[in-house]
Amino acid sequence: MYLDHRVTVKIARVLNMIDMSALLLDANGNVILPEGDQRTFTIPEEALANPTTPFIYGAMTLIGTSDDQPVFVCLHGDSDDIKKCAVLCAELINVLMREDMSHSNREQSLRQMLRGDVEGAEFESLAAEHNIPVKMNRCVLYFYFQDMEVETAIRVMMDAVDSEHDIVTEVGHHSVAMLKAVDEDADFDELEEYANAFESSFLTETGTTVFIGISDPRTDLMAIPDAFAEARSAINVGRVYHGNKHVFVYRNLLLERFLNEVSPQLGASYNSRIFNRKTARLFNDEMIHTIETFFDNSLNLSETARKLYIHRNTLVYRLEKVQHAIGLDLRNFDDAVTFKMMMLLGKGEGNRRLRL
Repeated sequence: MYLDHRVTVKIARVLNMIDMSALLLDANGNVILPEGDQRTFTIPEEALANPTTPFIYGAMTLIGTSDDQPVFVCLHGDSDDIKKCAVLCAELINVLMREDMSHSNREQSLRQMLRGDVEGAEFESLAAEHNIPVKMNRCVLYFYFQDMEVETAIRVMMDAVDSEHDIVTEVGHHSVAMLKAVDEDADFDELEEYANAFESSFLTETGTTVFIGISDPRTDLMAIPDAFAEARSAINVGRVYHGNKHVFVYRNLLLERFLNEVSPQLGASYNSRIFNRKTARLFNDEMIHTIETFFDNSLNLSETARKLYIHRNTLVYRLEKVQHAIGLDLRNFDDAVTFKMMMLLGKGEGNRRLRL
């Protein structure tokens, strides 16, 4: 269950009143509070099966806030007094969470829909209550503001939102989702241009980087959780394989999504057949930039040389050095595809930590 910033502030006040070390964990063991704590704990199956019963976890007392979609209070110690304190904290936090849910506004309801926290009749009821059409062609744009809190980001981005058709909601402390109406024959080049313009404008106005993922369109609101997952996945996959980009279209990442399924060990094994100690001097930053620019310009020698501000013969010389060293002529389509796949496999191994 996702807790928006207003609820976490209230819960933080509760935990701060306890004169002992306290953590709030989600059901996957990720630390929610204190903010900034990146640790992940393994919640025992016994605690997940009976979340509202205090569970001693090493020298800690663990208890969930409810039987349905709980978050877990974790207090240091295992005495009877600490168990009682944990129970009271969990009950109070549950009240705060339920109170927030009972006052759900349009944005909060959309967040529940996107994250798949509601389904069936409740999904349709929330859509009707907040006048969100069930049938409309829409995609999801996921915005990840790396160095900015979400409240500030939303204030800045609202000028670029079509308030009549598009809905924006917080989905993380640095993340925003936009449910965006698109034409039935959605032009993804235009969507990418829109996202690139937003990214450039946001950087100019705030000096902050934003990453944007764009999902495939859906005509039925009930399918929006899948679109939300695609938009988020586009950023996760795109940042791994295209470190110089900030806007990622899910449908344009088919090769990268495939490579993302390859195990790190297998990927590293194949990557090392080209990128190893023997070729390290050849594949320096300049050479890699040359090759990537060549690929970005569809293996066009003249256009690539122009973009790199070098003579065409200089580019040919560099590519021939590669061919001599590893036997792949990058001017040949099949060899270029082979090289690119091996290169992307290496990026996948090294940059998995970038995922949201």
